[in-house]
Amino acid sequence: MKQTKLTLLVSLILVLFIAGCAPAPGNPNSSDARLMRVSGTGVIEVEPDIARANIGVRTESPDVEEALTENNAIADAIIQRMMDLGIEERDIQTRDFNLSIRQPDQRRPIEEVEPEEAVEPGEVFVVQNTVSVVVRDFDALGEVLAAAVAEGANTIHGVSFDIEDRAAIAEEARQLAIENAQAKAESIAETAGVALGAIQTIDIDRADRPVARPEIAMERAEFDAVPIAGGTLAVQVSVDITYQID
Repeated sequence: MKQTKLTLLVSLILVLFIAGCAPAPGNPNSSDARLMRVSGTGVIEVEPDIARANIGVRTESPDVEEALTENNAIADAIIQRMMDLGIEERDIQTRDFNLSIRQPDQRRPIEEVEPEEAVEPGEVFVVQNTVSVVVRDFDALGEVLAAAVAEGANTIHGVSFDIEDRAAIAEEARQLAIENAQAKAESIAETAGVALGAIQTIDIDRADRPVARPEIAMERAEFDAVPIAGGTLAVQVSVDITYQID
């Protein structure tokens, strides 16, 4: 009798052990689960509606106070002109301010330098002030850059284009990417003779394509406007979707 009970107990333990090791039905992590992974891409191309530009002023003088005073006066004039053109104060920000000392050129003796190029030996103070400006009226960008140069800006760089409501465009691109992946999955399943099951995972990767950032170097001059071509901005979203297949 004891032997019979022991045999039944061992059998019950073995059944429970086997049941615990068996993969759960529909478990995507089990080795028996059949999965299909597809990728989809959505791209929305739009014309930019805002622009950013870094406007710089560089001044030099053997006298540090003179270099600073001249630089500050030009920078203040540029900022005031930007505001006169409708640029909001919140869209004008000092990006970089730098004071450095340039050593005199010691590569040639002073007597070998042409008289008009001759300088007094000594250090020269260099002041660089860069202001970042956001132009929300995209059509006014050329006029803004021209006005900055007219007020004394001698470097304009980092001109870039963007869209103000980027989140809404990204949402459209994401929807297109999911639809693209879904269409691929349905086509593959039909060709392979299988049925799509539940979605197991969705991975989304947003990557905005870069827009050309032209570098503009300008001499101090007066002119009506700078010709600007913003082109188009493409917002791209990619998704990877894993389906269980039956």
